[in-house]
Amino acid sequence: MTFGNAFMKILEFTVIPIGLLLQGLGVTTPVILGFLPSYGRIFRRLWERHKNPISWGCRPFFGLVASYGAILHNWVIILIGFIGVATSWFWFPKWENTPKWAEDFINRELEVMTPKNHWDLRRVILPSLGLPIFLGGFLALLWFLPYPWNWLALLIYVLVTMAKIIWSGRQEKGVTKPLVWIVLIGYALGVVAGIPLLLFLY
Repeated sequence: MTFGNAFMKILEFTVIPIGLLLQGLGVTTPVILGFLPSYGRIFRRLWERHKNPISWGCRPFFGLVASYGAILHNWVIILIGFIGVATSWFWFPKWENTPKWAEDFINRELEVMTPKNHWDLRRVILPSLGLPIFLGGFLALLWFLPYPWNWLALLIYVLVTMAKIIWSGRQEKGVTKPLVWIVLIGYALGVVAGIPLLLFLY
């Protein structure tokens, strides 16, 4: 094995797990890490798992968990929520009979994420920078805001997220209703999980 091949193997071993985490945070890694020979193959295999609608409900659930951690000033809970948001998109296997609306919606999302112009401002650069910065900034805001403004900020976040989900669902016919229900279930489970956290730690 040549030095160049060995270096590439080490680089892939190091960077690919980080890339998969960043993908869950909204970074357009198929474009940014396209220079790694193995990344595209691994990403596409895991992206097929994202067609399982259960994974769609995990993001709002773990988003609430991370938010609770920020409000409670608890780094462990923040970390659990952060890892959940970043990785749950590939936890669940693709259903044998995946609904067509789920298949079409995720295929469309991949198409949007992988434009021909790898420096596309709207599809590559802004999401890759804006979404992680927004998430970190929002958690910092919840950490420092006093009661009741922290809870008001969390409520606004949920409402804005739901509006964004409805807008995204309208881009593909027949997706809006199931997508909204999945996200609502995720938030409802997040509220249920938050009750014991807040009772014992607040």
